[in-house]
Amino acid sequence: MKTQFWVIGGDYHDHSFTKVVHGTLEVAGPFEDRAEATRVWHERAQASRYRATTRYTIAASPNGAEGRS
Repeated sequence: MKTQFWVIGGDYHDHSFTKVVHGTLEVAGPFEDRAEATRVWHERAQASRYRATTRYTIAASPNGAEGRS
């Protein structure tokens, strides 16, 4: 099975980026390739560039993990 990618992020309580503000978590995906996930990540990061406590990252499923609960 192919690796899938997600863009995950939101607004955090402070600059330690350990606790997301309730109701701000965003998840986009799954994407079939890293290039598409990177494009979406870039759009979200650029749109929030003036908010110092907003962060997005790209997460990947391990090979063969798709569809498992």
